[in-house]
Amino acid sequence: MIIMIDNKDSFTYNIVDYLTVESGSEIKVIDSTEVTLRELEALQPSALVISPGPGRPSDYPILFQILERFEGKIPILGVCLGFQLIIEYYGGSIIPNTRPVHGHTTSITTTAEGIFEGLPQSFQVMRYHSLMADPAEIPAVLKVTAENAEHIIMGVQHQSYPVYGVQYHPESILSEYGHEQFRLFVQKAGERVVS
Repeated sequence: MIIMIDNKDSFTYNIVDYLTVESGSEIKVIDSTEVTLRELEALQPSALVISPGPGRPSDYPILFQILERFEGKIPILGVCLGFQLIIEYYGGSIIPNTRPVHGHTTSITTTAEGIFEGLPQSFQVMRYHSLMADPAEIPAVLKVTAENAEHIIMGVQHQSYPVYGVQYHPESILSEYGHEQFRLFVQKAGERVVS
C-alpha cells in the first residue's frame, strides 16, 4: 500500500489521482498533523509520498521522524515541500527562491535516471514555490537529478536509498511526463503498474 502524507495542500488529491491511475490501487491519505510513527508502521506501507504544503519543512517535525524511520526501507517521494524536507533532512539548506514562482512553467534537464529513467532529457514542468534548495549546500548523499536553466535544483535522489524529490509539481496538467514519473515511482514501490 502506498501512503500519501498530506500537508494540507490543494494539489494532494491530484497526486493521489495520478498514483491511483498508475498503481491501480487505492492510495491511503493520512494528515501530517494527525499521523504517528506507530500508526504508519502498523500499516506496513510499500512506499510513502510526502505532499506539497505551506511553510517550511521545519514547520512539520513529524516529517523528519517519518523520513528517519523509513529511509532505506521503502521508496519515498517528496513533492515540493517534500523535496525541501529531503534536502534539509540530509543536511542541505532551504533558502528564499531568487524569483518566487507560482504557476509558471520551466524547462528542466534531467540525468535520465530514477524517476526520470527513459524520459526525454529535457521537458516542461509547473512550479509553485518561493523557497529552493541552496545549490551550494547539497549534501553528498544526494545526487542532483534535475535542474533548470538558472541552475535551480528541480530534482534529487539519494545515492544509496530509494528516496526521490522534485521541487516542481509533476501532477500539474502543464507538467509533461507527470504520469510517467509517478509510474516509475510506483514500479520502485513494487506495486502493480497499470499498462
